[in-house]
Amino acid sequence: MSSKFLDITNAQEVEDCVRGQSLVISFIPPWMHMKVLKPCLKAGVNVATSSYISPEMLELDGDVKKKDLVFLNECGLDPGIDIMGTMKVVHEAQENGLKVVSYESYCGGLPVAEQADNPLGYKFSWNPGAAIKASRNTATYMQDGKKVVTNEPLKAVVDCDDVSVAMKLESYPNRDSTVFMDRFSMSECHTFIRGTYRFKGFSSIISAFHDVGLTSDDLVGDGVSVIKDLCFWRFTKVPPKRLDKQTKSFIATLTDGMFQNDRLLVEGFLDRVETGYMNGDMNRIKDAYRSIVKTMKFLGFFGNSTKLSTTDKNGNKRSCLDCIGDVMADKLKLDANDRDLIVMQHKFTLEDKDKKQFKHTSTMMQSG
Repeated sequence: MSSKFLDITNAQEVEDCVRGQSLVISFIPPWMHMKVLKPCLKAGVNVATSSYISPEMLELDGDVKKKDLVFLNECGLDPGIDIMGTMKVVHEAQENGLKVVSYESYCGGLPVAEQADNPLGYKFSWNPGAAIKASRNTATYMQDGKKVVTNEPLKAVVDCDDVSVAMKLESYPNRDSTVFMDRFSMSECHTFIRGTYRFKGFSSIISAFHDVGLTSDDLVGDGVSVIKDLCFWRFTKVPPKRLDKQTKSFIATLTDGMFQNDRLLVEGFLDRVETGYMNGDMNRIKDAYRSIVKTMKFLGFFGNSTKLSTTDKNGNKRSCLDCIGDVMADKLKLDANDRDLIVMQHKFTLEDKDKKQFKHTSTMMQSG
């Protein structure tokens, strides 16, 4: 087995590299797959990726079939194993004269519970910037017969207490679930949701970072050298909320005893966090605030030790997301002895010809 450097923007170089092979597995970022697929089509080589099927990929469908090739996508965990598990139930239901009228599918790759030892309950096995950016994607799903579209999927988070008595999980909707309805033969579903599992508290923390703009694509301003500077610089660009007396009193209690600069940082941060999606549940808001402050401390917001690389090797300014991604890559990395945990659950409501309904749930947990 050998390896080589390859410029995938050079179509001829890619074609020369893959010609004569039987299968190419593309692990590059999803938006770059077409740089591989087109040369593979020309060279007559099969391709597999774990990425979602894009409109650009679908345009190749006819030509791929004419050459009797297989371009297989969505063959990872999610999407992939989740789809196979879903279709097994769908096909068995159809064989028994049943149809699916409600479907919820959730999946999460997490650290095992005993190693989820940080406020986020999460560790990154891939690019933190890309992972965090993905949580900003618009989510579309069906809920009780209504199509729901949200630009803030983390604010559509729900607690999931029916997975494990030992773990507190939450879920938020993932991308556009509705595109799978026809593919899964579930066009009649009144509820159709594909979502992501995280340990409880993750969504409120990352959502707060989004609110303040720490995960934005804005280029970092002048004078920013440490993460504390970045936070102060960002929240001055976001209008403060009108917090009620009870909330202000809790924040005062939360920051009691802090150094003045740290207290001002926390107050300014929390004053820009949107909690309307919590529907005035003060206990929930307090839990979120506590988790946010713990995360700020964990990532090094207090003091001047967490330095940032605010420019690239060419001297160009980097984005807020790039800088915060560096910090997370360091503070939230998987150690050599850390183990992954996969949690997946599918919930079906099946209906027979007499409109009688049946519930079916399948759950998978696997640690490595």
